[in-house]
Amino acid sequence: MNKFWTDNYPCGVAKEVTIPDTTIVDLVDNVCKDFTNCKSFTCNDVSLTFGDVGTLITNLASSLYELGVRKGDKVAVIMPNIMQYPIIIFAILKLGAVVVNINPLYTPDEMEYIISNASVKMAIVLNMMAHKLNNIVKLYKLNVIVTKIPDPYPSFIKRGIINFVIEKIKKTKVDYSYQAIAFRKLLTNKAPLVYNPNLVNTDLAFIQYTGATTGKPKGAMLSHRNIVANITQIHNWLAPQVGNLSGQVVIDALPLYHIFSLTANLFTFFFGGSENVMIPNPKDIHATVKVLKKSNFTVFSALDTLYNHLLSSEEFKSQRYPFFKYSVAGGMPARSSVAHEWYQVTGVMPSNCYGMTEASPAVTMNTFDNSFDGSVGFPVPNTELEIRHVETQELLPINTPGIIWVRGPQVMSGYWDNPSQTEKVMDVHGWFNTGDIGYLNEKGKLFISGRSNDMIIVSGFNVYPVEVENVLDTFTDIKESAVIGVKDSGTGEKVVAFVVFEADKFMVESEIIHNLRQKLTSYKIPKEIVIMDKPLPKTLVGKIDKVALGKFYTTNH
Repeated sequence: MNKFWTDNYPCGVAKEVTIPDTTIVDLVDNVCKDFTNCKSFTCNDVSLTFGDVGTLITNLASSLYELGVRKGDKVAVIMPNIMQYPIIIFAILKLGAVVVNINPLYTPDEMEYIISNASVKMAIVLNMMAHKLNNIVKLYKLNVIVTKIPDPYPSFIKRGIINFVIEKIKKTKVDYSYQAIAFRKLLTNKAPLVYNPNLVNTDLAFIQYTGATTGKPKGAMLSHRNIVANITQIHNWLAPQVGNLSGQVVIDALPLYHIFSLTANLFTFFFGGSENVMIPNPKDIHATVKVLKKSNFTVFSALDTLYNHLLSSEEFKSQRYPFFKYSVAGGMPARSSVAHEWYQVTGVMPSNCYGMTEASPAVTMNTFDNSFDGSVGFPVPNTELEIRHVETQELLPINTPGIIWVRGPQVMSGYWDNPSQTEKVMDVHGWFNTGDIGYLNEKGKLFISGRSNDMIIVSGFNVYPVEVENVLDTFTDIKESAVIGVKDSGTGEKVVAFVVFEADKFMVESEIIHNLRQKLTSYKIPKEIVIMDKPLPKTLVGKIDKVALGKFYTTNH
């Protein structure tokens, strides 16, 4: 196909790149050797060098092998941005096993579905979330390793102080009802790793779960080659613009279990030899600003909502960040108003990009020239992108919105144990239907117009209405329900639920919300419950008319 956008690439960016025949494990071994004495990760004012990390990865891999982990086994990782996260995922991959990231904020029901669907053999969880596995462990005979935040920290005193504050001062719940293995002991295992999984780059590396129109998450199968390809594409894009990748200090504020941060922060810059500074809880703006002030960071990636939250902080705006040079917005594009205010405060314009879990995730990237045109940039090298008619799949001309289709070495092979859903989004030639609507301009820049389905994006997280509706349908007092997304200044979009009660039945809004919280994580919970006194509007074929509900909401608010 004619990749006309490559003619408008920034100077020095190659139109095509060679994808190396290597694995993620090869990249880890090389970077830990090449940058042995340089800082790799910093968290809570504690830093580890690349050499330290390489040693801990091997120690942990040896321990996991002794516990029975082998090539192809699925291991769930349930934790926020803490220092052991990268050590854990790289140790799992070193054994040829498969990483299954699980949002630590998920409810037990949400975690159980993923653990069951992926046939997870072992879970590694932060002690603060360990109680969520109480019933799951018994049901699936799951082996569990429990870690504490300071486990990788070299200082015994610092580990003791942090654990004391968490458990005794903050009185955080850290107990659980099952027998678990202590993570700290596994890190100190000096036994040599005797197992060779004979990895090849087509082997599965991640089952990365994303939302589904069926109401259940789908596991995108990402191979070592998918991830290595995307890192290569991104490095080729960044190198001419950023220069020395090893000289960067990157803020990891977005959760690393989310594919955007996993690739844009951890993989991109760790494999470039840069330092990743981890922020476990970016919602604590005071603590986040404190880290920003002392880290001399150069790169900050975020969602529109996090940019907006920081801009609402006088403490953040009163500081100066002299080393800050590069800002990326992903998960959801930064709005023009937020981007320009961020530029006024920091002197750095957020660079919008576009991707999805199924593409590892980067599909398009923008330049880092402090310009803002509302686009999400050019397709990255080795990526094909087409705009097709919603119904006929006919190719559409420039500046005409249609469905965005993508093909490239970073695109998944399919959904785990879900051939029917795979068939719906991928054709026989490897093209992936993103479900998003957009158009290419004359230069080949992509502009996002909307979505072909009714997915809601709350602070960069996908919420599929049917998932919330399925839970509402279990409430015996509710006759019918429908969920839509509504624009929100704080989170981009918010979830709004419409409910109709059975005759002579009623639930107050707080009761509905309370019951939903038992089954769904916080960002999926409706911000509003609209109680209707008549049946929900229907289309001619009898489906609930969500367009009419959207108009009703707009008219009455």
